[in-house]
Amino acid sequence: MLTILLITAMLGQGQSWDSVGVKFITAFPENIAFYYPDNPVNALNITAIHADAVVIVSILDSPWTHQDTLPAGKPVTVTLPLGVEKYSFVQTLQTVMISSTELIVVQSISQRGDSVQTNVVQPLKNLGTFYSIPALNYSNMINVFLESARNSSKRYSSFRLLIINGEDTSNLIKIVKKPNNIIYNLDPYAVLQLQTDGTEIAVESDYRVAVMLTHPCVMTSECKCNMVVNQLHPDTQWDSRFARPSLGNVWLHLTSSTNVIVSGGNIQSGTFEAYSSKLLSLPSLTSYSPLISTSGPASLRLVGPGLVIELIPLSRFSACYLVVPVDLTGAEVFVIAETEYRNSVYIDGHLLSSTQWRTISDSEYSSALVSLDGTHVIWHPSTKIAVYVFEGSSYLYGGAAISLSANPDPAGCVVVPSKFDIILTPQTWPESHQNCMLISEELFSPSNTAAQMEMVDILNNEGLNEGLWIGLRRSLLTLEWYRQKGKEVHSMTYTRWGTGEPGAAEMGMCASVFSNSSTGLHWKSVPCCAQLKSVCYTSLHYFPLDSLISNEKDSKPNSNSNANGDGNA
Repeated sequence: MLTILLITAMLGQGQSWDSVGVKFITAFPENIAFYYPDNPVNALNITAIHADAVVIVSILDSPWTHQDTLPAGKPVTVTLPLGVEKYSFVQTLQTVMISSTELIVVQSISQRGDSVQTNVVQPLKNLGTFYSIPALNYSNMINVFLESARNSSKRYSSFRLLIINGEDTSNLIKIVKKPNNIIYNLDPYAVLQLQTDGTEIAVESDYRVAVMLTHPCVMTSECKCNMVVNQLHPDTQWDSRFARPSLGNVWLHLTSSTNVIVSGGNIQSGTFEAYSSKLLSLPSLTSYSPLISTSGPASLRLVGPGLVIELIPLSRFSACYLVVPVDLTGAEVFVIAETEYRNSVYIDGHLLSSTQWRTISDSEYSSALVSLDGTHVIWHPSTKIAVYVFEGSSYLYGGAAISLSANPDPAGCVVVPSKFDIILTPQTWPESHQNCMLISEELFSPSNTAAQMEMVDILNNEGLNEGLWIGLRRSLLTLEWYRQKGKEVHSMTYTRWGTGEPGAAEMGMCASVFSNSSTGLHWKSVPCCAQLKSVCYTSLHYFPLDSLISNEKDSKPNSNSNANGDGNA
């Protein structure tokens, strides 16, 4: 087995969190009552990061499948067949699997009559094994919002949990519940739906699961129905500082596994008991800060008539978001950014107008409410921001926008950071080249001084003072040296040969980088059959913005993180 030392070249970026992946699993909860006269419409919006992404969507208990090759940066809607909704309270294979050969993001859409709900489907990498369950009391919510009790059948009187096995193996699921826990054995990729009664505390599993909190018919202020879906985040992704969007007629609900004190935003401060069902009223953001703090890790959500939205903690702020409205004629986007950096927020290739920003009192943040039509990318070149998207008038739906990248970059939206992979298992040059093609993009070949120095710094920091293969070799026909950059061949425009190098062809047809105590790291010709460690490299990849940002890149500074950013790349 090859030993790999992975080093990310983009240092100092902090915690990285996004919704980009190659494998996703989800389920579609019941939207309004199953006997509602209109047929449901369930779909996926899938956006590829790279061109020619081969995407396969399948429903595990159905012969239906869909395959498509997607362009880069353009959302493609896949409509699912009838019968995909999960009505029953038993374990089934009504799960929807999405896999891709390239990085993608996925948004689910459920519509039945006037009830519309969207959800950012998280990739398998973001799933966990322990989730605390929000203690949302539906009857209490109705009393709070509508000031009168509403009678409803037992089937629709409480929230539900959908638990999806994210692994191709049997998964032992424990529902932590008062007074006794309940154990389920979930089949590979199966989904289980449970009716909650307020005594459930947490979901614990042996392997990764997705957990969704849902209700098919939460009353709106117009006394009508709207489905809500909240894909829970594992407790390991909790934080203690949050920023909320400005919404009217909403309350705050907090979930924590211990007693915590809530403060900030001029809300009713005090101690929340563990797994509390208490709702806190929220003042308008016109006069008060959006920042809310808790004395310990927690998750917060806004709860209103027909609405449940989980807040983005500060640790999950991102540098780049994708907004894909269901109604392409209009949506409202709420942006939160540090006041010092707010004038550098971009929507596609344009700066967000300074007249749209409003400084939020008692905080270092500003906010902007922007109307958008169609698909857009909102990003910041140097810091992280929060973006929420909302649609509808009477039936508000939406939530956090799709996080594409946590890593700011002056040239755009970085979806794959540059990184080096140091292969510690000695191989021949051809073996090293082939291995780098499998795990990254290339056997690294510096094309300029900056790229050479970046490699030198990493090798020095890791204390690697021996010869390592790089992507340079001689032509068998002309004996001229060239750069083997992945599957492409480039002429040599930059060299860093050591004294007396390169030697004659019989001394070596391939090149390594080696350490010399007096002159530093230089290149040396070596026989291609020698066994050396090697340096693999993956370059930066940006989300393909529209033509406007493409035209503006010439006037923006290039990122220094792209170690091979030369004209031959």
